[in-house]
Amino acid sequence: MNLVEREKELSIMEGMLGAAMTGHGGVLWVSGAVASGKTALLRAFEERATAAGALLLQATASDAERDMPLGVMGQLLLGMGVPHEGVVGAARSPDGAALPSVVVTELCGIVLEKAKEKPVMLIVDDAHHVDPYSIECLFYLARRLTGKRILMILAESGGGLSDSTRVQVDFLRLPGCRNIRLGPLTRRGVGDMIGAHGGERWRSRALVAHLHRTGGGNPLLTKALLEDTAASLADGDLHELDACVPGESYERAVTACLYRGAPALRDIARALAALGPQAAPAELAEVLGTGRESVHRGLSALGTSGLLGTGWFRHEAGRCAVLRGMEPADRARLEARVATVLHEHGRSATVVARHLMLAERVDDVWALPTLLEAADRALADDDVALALSCLRAARDLCTDEGRALDIRAALTRAAWRVNPAIGTRYLPELTTAALAGRLGHRHSAELAGHLLWFGQVDQALAVLHAAQRGTAGTGLRHRLDDIRLWMARTYPGLPRSRRAERAERADPGSTVRRVVPSPRSVHDRVATLAQAAFDPTRDDVVVRAEQILQGTRLDDHTVPSLVTTLDSLVLADHLDEAAYWCETLLKEAAERGAPMWQARFASVKARIEVRLGGLTAAEESARTANVLVPAEGWGVALASLVAVAVYVNTAMGRLGEAADQLSVPVTEAAFQTPDGLLYLWARGCYYLAVGRPYAALDDFRACGDTMTGWGLDLPALVPWRTDAALAHLALGDERRARALAEEQLALVGPGAAWTRGVSLRVLARTLAPARRLPLLGEAVEILRETGHRLELVRATGELARAHRELGDPGQARALARRARQLAGECGVPVPEAPPSPTGTPAVQDGAGTPRTRQHPVELSDAELRVATLAARGLTNREIAAKLFITVSTVEQHLTRAYRKLDVQRRTDLMAKIASAPDPDQGPKDRHRAERHPA
Repeated sequence: MNLVEREKELSIMEGMLGAAMTGHGGVLWVSGAVASGKTALLRAFEERATAAGALLLQATASDAERDMPLGVMGQLLLGMGVPHEGVVGAARSPDGAALPSVVVTELCGIVLEKAKEKPVMLIVDDAHHVDPYSIECLFYLARRLTGKRILMILAESGGGLSDSTRVQVDFLRLPGCRNIRLGPLTRRGVGDMIGAHGGERWRSRALVAHLHRTGGGNPLLTKALLEDTAASLADGDLHELDACVPGESYERAVTACLYRGAPALRDIARALAALGPQAAPAELAEVLGTGRESVHRGLSALGTSGLLGTGWFRHEAGRCAVLRGMEPADRARLEARVATVLHEHGRSATVVARHLMLAERVDDVWALPTLLEAADRALADDDVALALSCLRAARDLCTDEGRALDIRAALTRAAWRVNPAIGTRYLPELTTAALAGRLGHRHSAELAGHLLWFGQVDQALAVLHAAQRGTAGTGLRHRLDDIRLWMARTYPGLPRSRRAERAERADPGSTVRRVVPSPRSVHDRVATLAQAAFDPTRDDVVVRAEQILQGTRLDDHTVPSLVTTLDSLVLADHLDEAAYWCETLLKEAAERGAPMWQARFASVKARIEVRLGGLTAAEESARTANVLVPAEGWGVALASLVAVAVYVNTAMGRLGEAADQLSVPVTEAAFQTPDGLLYLWARGCYYLAVGRPYAALDDFRACGDTMTGWGLDLPALVPWRTDAALAHLALGDERRARALAEEQLALVGPGAAWTRGVSLRVLARTLAPARRLPLLGEAVEILRETGHRLELVRATGELARAHRELGDPGQARALARRARQLAGECGVPVPEAPPSPTGTPAVQDGAGTPRTRQHPVELSDAELRVATLAARGLTNREIAAKLFITVSTVEQHLTRAYRKLDVQRRTDLMAKIASAPDPDQGPKDRHRAERHPA
């Protein structure tokens, strides 16, 4: 430390030392709130006093020594060779009263005799901690310094709250006593410290100002800040101001400053840290149980010490250090006292609750209502973490059974914004209470929704039935009907209430009257919109959806309705509008800090991107939803996320990753929901890609059977017929494939629906090349208009194939290039075909990408035989019969062949194995055929 600023004080001390050495003893009282500056000054003087030949006796007082008899005096006498046992024994009086005067005379006489031989300098640091017996001895000596070669230096960390205030006055009234009061470092002193610590490369005006402001001129704090800065600069390439952040050294220095100061200052610092920056002096005084004047003087002393600035900590790290330095039990007692004082002073429930959660148990009648009120306010302010903390504290504090149920229901509702799995532990208890009629109707309605989310349909129906029996108010009945409407949309196969059926059959024009719907009409409007979205002739879906989306506030009750509204836009093929509103709601959910809301809208966005053909974006959205809420929190809706992941990986050719996704467990109840249909459809697409058309047919037919049973056999939901047609084509059954494509085309009807484009493309594959062109041309136009890029890639590739087969290579190449460009935009890997060195003509795959004919040498003989027959159009059963193996073995060989050849469908095999030998030929026939081709 550079002591340029302390030269004046050092010169005074040296002058008194010189006087003492000539027989003019004296007392020097060094005071100052900056303890480290006082200590550094004493050390510098000790070096000079030792060089001057004085007998240096020094002692340091601490908290432990204030109650130790003659603790400080014993340290001084030990330096002169007096045994410690003798000093302590002299402190004992027969009756345990004050120290006998004869003992004081004896002990001080030792020092006086020593001064006759050699000048003596007594230094006592932290004099405010000195025990009463040692003070009595020191005061005895101070009154007898005239003509003695003794200099006594007493140093204390001032602040006006020391226990030694009276003692200080007694010493200062002595004729030979002087007082030196130390202040904090100036900017110049801080600059000198920087230069001594890190060299001139650190010394800048900005850094000096920052350190002076943060350290408050306290040498100990400033040195600690420099140590933290040096450590940060060593760890990374940072600017010195960016690196100058208080760290461990600073926090240790703060703790040291408090423990070196008066205990009263430490108590004030702790109470202030607990109360917060808005603490009023009256509140601080009441928490401490002391007067306001003492508080004002203590705050002033802490400000002088460099810890505080304008009544608050100069840095948040200082406050954290003060609180961490407390014992947990002491902190809990302090927080309880703070909570009580703040409640009595009328502070808000949120402020009081933050202290109640850190306090020891407070059984006052106001504590529980305060926590519940704070939880409600926190949810209204979108601070879910605080709401959950308040509710957990209230749960632990509550002893009333009925109120405890309400708290658990509120905990479940609040946890739903973060992760529904958090509240599952309370569902059995709440369900039992609801069935027994002990749970409120509002909580029962919410409980039914939670049970439905996790697929507990029977329990949800029982809870709704029990709540319906005991409901008297129409408002509560309406809330239960809202749950039933949501149940009807989530589980279409369940029986619906008469009110819900009437709402869904109602005239749409009579249900939508205002742009801003009332809370009682939102669910009815969504039900009407969902019904309209399935009707391809309706052209008012966007208008009605935007009325709902614009006029409905995002909250816990409206999220399901908003998700359904977005799904209605998707089903009605208004993808651009759905994407815009989904992005808007996703952004609002993120701003309001609700992970579950974000995850729900991210899941919808993933489904929208799948329809648009943005596979990379769909994968990213699904991943975001999974990161925000883990799988165990998704309930039956997990099927939708898995479906997106399986479909995207399958379409991008990552069949192994798609198989991994299929290993994610999905609850059986999910297959009673539309999300389960998406899962079956995506799994069927995967089976079709890996050469398992029979398994794919099973899933596609299961989709159809389920939708028919629900009365929702609509291609806009899941186009299962066209995918089943592709499975039949893979089996070589063109007649059945054509019938399914025509059946779906009839259901879709005229118009620009994407399902019509898909139906036309699949139907064209069952026809001769000359008849394909008009169907494929119409499909391309429809898909281009509706924005379904992935389906447009497929249709464009098919159109290129048809032109090539009809002898129009120029148009085929142009369409193939366009298909490759679109495939790149979708994220579908379409590798460019290398030029054929042998001049073998290239063929086109399904996406229009040229590939060179080559012999699949990496296939085994069995795989080659099966793949060759499959490429020639034989079904799996025909191949099995021809090769005398089982159908399952055929599917296994095909799956491995698909992976090795990097193809996704049976029709692409011909491009890879066109030069393969005929499996019906024997070895000699094969050799002959190779030498003498036809």
